[in-house]
Amino acid sequence: MLQIQGIHYAHPDRSSLFIEINLAVGALEKLALVGNNGSGKSTLLRIMAGEVFPQTGTVTASEEPYYIPQHFGQFDHWTVARALRVQDKLAAIDRISAGDVSDADLMLLDGHWDIWQRCQDALSHWKLGGLSVEASMRSLSGGQKTRVFLAGIRINSPGILLLDEPSNHLDDEGRALLYDCIQSYRGCLVTVSHDRDLLELFTGICELGPDRLTRYGGNFEFYQEQKQMETAALLDSLSDKERAYRKAKLVARQTMERQQKLDAQGKKKQQKAGVPTIALNTLRNNAEKSTSKIKAVHTGKLKGIADEVHVLRQAIPDLENMKLRLENPDTHNGKILVRGQGINYNYG
Repeated sequence: MLQIQGIHYAHPDRSSLFIEINLAVGALEKLALVGNNGSGKSTLLRIMAGEVFPQTGTVTASEEPYYIPQHFGQFDHWTVARALRVQDKLAAIDRISAGDVSDADLMLLDGHWDIWQRCQDALSHWKLGGLSVEASMRSLSGGQKTRVFLAGIRINSPGILLLDEPSNHLDDEGRALLYDCIQSYRGCLVTVSHDRDLLELFTGICELGPDRLTRYGGNFEFYQEQKQMETAALLDSLSDKERAYRKAKLVARQTMERQQKLDAQGKKKQQKAGVPTIALNTLRNNAEKSTSKIKAVHTGKLKGIADEVHVLRQAIPDLENMKLRLENPDTHNGKILVRGQGINYNYG
């Protein structure tokens, strides 16, 4: 079982990545964590693994999570044994075989005298037969490195498994082995992935946003259906609010025009009636105050509706993103269609 409560994490510049995140994952549940790039999915997974600490909140686990991160060369100085998390046990076997027996080594092994064979069996399962546990990770391809890390699951049999983009670098054969691993795994599993075939294997989807973690039952297809329904409802609400804003804006303009017309008519009548200048000034000030109050009422109403429109627009995925469709770029051969400068893109 894995549970996080009240998790708040902020960047070094103190800008919050997410606030008050709560999640409980049962002993046999398989959840996939999805969200926009930069939403903090990998960071949240590292918090669950105990590798990153939040500003506030707690992480409770029934056992130490087995965390497999994304790799991009940071583990090249490791041996295969270290990536499999058997380095200490293999060293203990070597010492015991050499006659140096200690209670600490016996406790470390915990009866796993077949650790060498288990390593070979796991590597062979992931089509890495013949790979030495003493080999450097630097000597392996990206796909081979991923397979080594995944082979550690078969050796260590963890009860809590955290995977960050596990299908990265894998070919079709490797992905097939991964999918089988996910389906056959019996434990608490949380995965971050963009692999839709992989996401279909999960029994729950959690979408990470800046202020909440929304949980959906079912696989990724069910999640997409629910999101489409939510988006359709939001679009309907947005359309209603935008219509209300246009109507309120029209009413405000008509009211101000009518008030200005009445003020002008009143001023002419007062002048024809010979009202003293001091009285005219008083009447003019009163009219201006009345007009100002009317304007303030309509301005406040317009601002309220505009704020609601803004909130709805932010809640609708990709609505604020710029989109460009080039139906037939061949017709523009030789011309510059798009030029970008100073573009930044963040990953979560």
